[in-house]
Amino acid sequence: MANTRVAPRPAGSVDVPNAVRGASTGFSILVIGGLLAPMMTLVSGPFATVWLTGVAVLAFVVAARKSRSAGSPATHGATAAVLAYVLVLPLLLPFEAGRNWQQIALTLVAAVVVGAVTGVVAARHGR
Repeated sequence: MANTRVAPRPAGSVDVPNAVRGASTGFSILVIGGLLAPMMTLVSGPFATVWLTGVAVLAFVVAARKSRSAGSPATHGATAAVLAYVLVLPLLLPFEAGRNWQQIALTLVAAVVVGAVTGVVAARHGR
């Protein structure tokens, strides 16, 4: 019979060290994926858009995946994913194309949703 006992969660809703580590890894994925995007436009413009969307989702999932020890896995995941995106914003804002406020807002919403869902799923699967 498997032991189904779950370890108690800490009082804090966000495991800060894991959130910072996750945000750092997510930031790295966003930077590398963004640097590869011009090469993807050589394949096709729509493919580059799909590429950047996939890179962002992957970065947010990776940032939020270590949420087991957080008091609130959804909050932890959303926080880590948003931090990853906030870290990359200073690299985007100096360029006119990077100051599309609607795109920034939608990406932040995506970071919150993907991070929260990933946090909950990862906590349920014990990761």
